[in-house]
Amino acid sequence: MYMNYAEIGRRIAQKRRQLLLTQAEVEMKANLSPRYLSNIERGRSVPSVDVLMHIADVLHMTPDEVLWGASENPQEDREEKLSTGMKRLNPQQQEQVLSFIGWLKMQEGKL
Repeated sequence: MYMNYAEIGRRIAQKRRQLLLTQAEVEMKANLSPRYLSNIERGRSVPSVDVLMHIADVLHMTPDEVLWGASENPQEDREEKLSTGMKRLNPQQQEQVLSFIGWLKMQEGKL
């Protein structure tokens, strides 16, 4: 079975960006050496299954999602992205987002 490691790397990079994580953050959480993730994301390194599973765990991906791009639950992906994005905002920005969500909910009643 042929494995397209450039495509696997692209999926990993895309998910990492969706979660607003840096390569260094993922490397630290997955216990990888510096710049190794960059090589994986560019398809220059062929990671072991063990390494792929560590990365998948950090990025909250299933093995199928990493290897073939099959997401089990897009709703969970969206919720994870929202949660991670909110955590990276400062308290004032978080309040602005919450205020906007409240405004959106009020608009539903006006339609």
